[in-house]
Amino acid sequence: MRKVVLKLTGKVFNKADFSSVIKIAKYVEEFINKGGRIAIVTGGGSLAREYIELASDAGVNKSWQDVIGIIASRMNALLLGSILSKYTYFPIPSSIEEFLQGWSTGKVVVMGGLQPGQSTNAVSAALAELIQADLLINATVVDGVYDKDPRIHKDAKLLKKVNVSELRKYLNQAYMPGKYELIDPVALGIIERSGLKVIILNATKPENLVKVLEGDLTVGTLIN
Repeated sequence: MRKVVLKLTGKVFNKADFSSVIKIAKYVEEFINKGGRIAIVTGGGSLAREYIELASDAGVNKSWQDVIGIIASRMNALLLGSILSKYTYFPIPSSIEEFLQGWSTGKVVVMGGLQPGQSTNAVSAALAELIQADLLINATVVDGVYDKDPRIHKDAKLLKKVNVSELRKYLNQAYMPGKYELIDPVALGIIERSGLKVIILNATKPENLVKVLEGDLTVGTLIN
């Protein structure tokens, strides 16, 4: 496994979970030193949601709210990029063209969102398709895809493997600024058309990322 795109949820960019970000950075560094290549897309997390809520209260429209969320996601990207500064391409890309320029240097490209109406999940899927990644890793705050909401149903079962058609049945998500959940419809469409191999795992369990980077695809949920 040599080319990987990692979508890292913005929900771990807080004091309570930031140790996971630091460990993930360490594991990414180890992967690079073994000859792997990786691009990372960060979500906006609580920073984005707080500012989007303020904008909403002020009557700002949804597209502007998206722009605010994008800037927040880029701040998270800059933070992670600075931790990996020895390997990171700067400045943080804000377009596909800038991503491709960064990728061509051989460095790690860390970035956030790109445009209103497009989640960072969709961005990561597009990048994975562009570079023909061996794997797209979606590191979120749940262990994978469940047959029903595990926050509500105690008997929810973790699905170890699903295809895109099956996944659409299980996802019930808000498509609003700051509330793009597991995988949005745009990301799913890209994954489907390109035949991307995707694994969903828990970012708060960074040791699982190590397993995946070493080729163990039994962690979390595999979409294939």
